[in-house]
Amino acid sequence: SSNPPGRHSAPHSRPPQRTSAYSNKEEDDLARALAESAAMARKEDSKMDRLRERLETYTEFELEDVDNTGHCQFDAIAHQIRGRFANQYSGGAASAARYTWREVRRDVANWLRACGDFRLENGERIKDFLDEEDGKTWEEFTDNVQHVNESRPPTWGNHLTLIAASNCYQRPIRVWSTVPGNDWWLQINPKHYNPQNPIRPFELAHLYERHYMSVTERKSSKSRQRTAI
Repeated sequence: SSNPPGRHSAPHSRPPQRTSAYSNKEEDDLARALAESAAMARKEDSKMDRLRERLETYTEFELEDVDNTGHCQFDAIAHQIRGRFANQYSGGAASAARYTWREVRRDVANWLRACGDFRLENGERIKDFLDEEDGKTWEEFTDNVQHVNESRPPTWGNHLTLIAASNCYQRPIRVWSTVPGNDWWLQINPKHYNPQNPIRPFELAHLYERHYMSVTERKSSKSRQRTAI
C-alpha cells in the first residue's frame, strides 16, 4: 500500500546517522577535555592545600573565599575593610559594612586617574607599565578598573591595582601565594611607609595566576596576633 500523503518512507523518517569515525572523534575530544579539566582541578586543589598548610604552619590566619567572577582582588580588599578594619576608615563600621568590590574598584580607579605619574621604587611612572590588554590608554584602563562598562568582562586586578590600593587606603598589603619555594609572600607598602612604625596590613592570598582570596585571623585560634593598628 502507498504511504499516507505528506509522510516519507521509513528509511528517510529520521536524520541520517553520523559516521562511526565522526562519533569516535567527538567521544575522544570529550574524554580529552574531561581529563584536562580533572587534571586542572587536581592541580588547583594541590595549590590550595599548599597555601592552607603554609598559613596553618607559619601563621594564625585562615582563608576566606570571595567573589570568583573577575572581581576577586577587589572583593578580597573589601572583605578586609568590612571584617578587619571596619573602624579605620571614614564613615566607620556602618560605612565599611557596605563596602563591596564596586566601592574598591571605584576608589582604586580614582587613585589611578589622579596618580598616573606616581613614581615607583625604580623611578618609573606607574602608567608606564600599562598592559594594552587592560586598556589601550590610561583613561581606558582606569575606566576598566572601575568596571564602567558592565556589559564587558571585568578587568582583573593586577600588581598596578595592588599598588594603587595600598596607597589609596594608606595601608600595606601582604599577599600570601602558592608559588613553590620559600619566597611565597610579598608585601606592598604605600609611599613614605615607615617600617619602624608598622601598621597591620591587608592580608590577601593569591592562588597563582588564578584567584585572590581574603585572609583573616583563624577563628579556632585561642590567641590572636597583636600588632599595631
